[in-house]
Amino acid sequence: MIRCCPMADWLTRDALDRLSDGIVITVGLTAITTVLALLLGGLLASARQSRSRGVRRASGAFVDVFRNVPALVLIIFFAFAVPTVVPQSRRTGLFFDNWLWDALNEMTGIPIPYYAVAATVALVANTGAHLAEVIRGGLSTVPSEEIESARLLGAGRLRVWRSVAFPGALRSSFPAVSSRLVHNMKNTALASLVAVPELFHSMQGEIARSFRATEFLTLVALVYLGLAAVFSMTLERVETHLLRGRRG
Repeated sequence: MIRCCPMADWLTRDALDRLSDGIVITVGLTAITTVLALLLGGLLASARQSRSRGVRRASGAFVDVFRNVPALVLIIFFAFAVPTVVPQSRRTGLFFDNWLWDALNEMTGIPIPYYAVAATVALVANTGAHLAEVIRGGLSTVPSEEIESARLLGAGRLRVWRSVAFPGALRSSFPAVSSRLVHNMKNTALASLVAVPELFHSMQGEIARSFRATEFLTLVALVYLGLAAVFSMTLERVETHLLRGRRG
């Protein structure tokens, strides 16, 4: 057995491998939920500006529900409550035992892929609802002259939204967007409660094996700090690029 150093004999090669696998899943979960939550937040912000009262009310109800229900409750709901809606005779084949889940298991090594999908859906819905309000606030800062100019040049509503309104709203609200996305990265630890083997879940397994709670908790806290720092620096680069595009 390879030991990392004389003072850390609890950190074995097997433990490092399991924690490394957990970091990979945490990073992957963060990347997927970040992209999908940004898309959902932009879509909801646009829907809340719709001319249709029904669309505004539906999007507003979605934001109110998924922004105010804790992410932990949403994860447990999608993981354990949603499957019970389907009759028991079809539940296993639909959620736990079919070619899709088998393929995801082969690709990711996640024992029960549906729980990872459920956690992803919950995090995207929660973060997307928060981002919708942030981006909607940013829309109010986009100069109306820019939107009118784009329309006079013949751009349709979708083109105006994609090329003028959404980029402008994202630039003005990006500090708040970044804060929410970093918060989402930390929320991925909640997926451990539905057996998704991300970093926090891997740490729990190592504590159960070694009873070295202080050491592993400290190590994982430092890893999360490092991940948050790297993610924040990446978002700062994105913000710099957005601002450079505005000056251009």
